[in-house]
Amino acid sequence: MTKEQAMEKFMLAKKKKQERIETLAKKMKEDYESKTGLQANYFFAM
Repeated sequence: MTKEQAMEKFMLAKKKKQERIETLAKKMKEDYESKTGLQANYFFAM
């Protein structure tokens, strides 16, 4: 595996993770709002 291939693979994984986190955050905020009636101000994910 070349350096360019490794970097491309890494960037693709990073992009997928970011998209998944955005989806998860949206769902969690909607669930929180439906349960409590309040809007979530923060979301934390590692």
